[in-house]
Amino acid sequence: MEVAAVAEPPGQPLAPSPAAPLPLGRALRRFGLELLIVAGLFALLSLLGGLAWGAWRGVELALNGAPTDQPKAIMQAVGTPGPLATMALSLISVGGTALLAMLWRAPPRRDERQLSRASLRSPATWLLAAFTGVVVITCSIIVSQLAAAMQETLDPSNMSLVRGTLENHPLLLLTFAVVAAPVYEEVLFRRVLFRRLWRDGWPVLGAVLSGLMFAFMHEMPFVGDKTLMTQLPLWAVYTCMGVAFAWVYRRTGSLGASIVAHGLNNAFAIGMMMAFGVTT
Repeated sequence: MEVAAVAEPPGQPLAPSPAAPLPLGRALRRFGLELLIVAGLFALLSLLGGLAWGAWRGVELALNGAPTDQPKAIMQAVGTPGPLATMALSLISVGGTALLAMLWRAPPRRDERQLSRASLRSPATWLLAAFTGVVVITCSIIVSQLAAAMQETLDPSNMSLVRGTLENHPLLLLTFAVVAAPVYEEVLFRRVLFRRLWRDGWPVLGAVLSGLMFAFMHEMPFVGDKTLMTQLPLWAVYTCMGVAFAWVYRRTGSLGASIVAHGLNNAFAIGMMMAFGVTT
């Protein structure tokens, strides 16, 4: 059964209803259901996106006269998606998952839209979003510098993609990282996942768990050649980011505020890469 949220004045947390939290076990089961739905949608859309890209590459190879009777040679010729294809696949898989999950599990209600619009009209909301974006990127820089002092490199898994796209398509990267990715990531991790536990009366737990999912999406556990000691600091950084953005969403009652904070964080990071070659 869905529980109604009570609209409060801008700048105040949107209080969950009923006043008493649901039993923790039930709340976690409901959160687990959201995770299963999100995982299923992501797997399906990733498969469809991969098939579409493979078909596109197959057509390109056929038009260019590539051999079609040698499976091994075809696979080598197909290769792996480049930066542009990777961004397109991310829009399909993660962006599509976010949109479908929101429409299915967390469609915006009238009172929530009203609260969000009122909150975004308040200068305090924009100041809070900007402050959070600055704090998050500052913490990321500090962690990176501490890692460098210990002779560790904390390059996120997507850093090669970011560098390659920044070199060849800087405006496209800025649009994707500062606008598109913050929108669909905030919809998925804050609107769908965090909101589930928030509305069930467990906002702090929701912020942490959705933050962990946010971290695992960016740094998939035990995938690639990174050691656990390298992944742990990255998980901590991404989880703290997720918690901070969830706090902005809850504090303002507007997902738009957390999108702004997220976009500013990414803009600061890319700006420092362009200016100083710094990675966070």
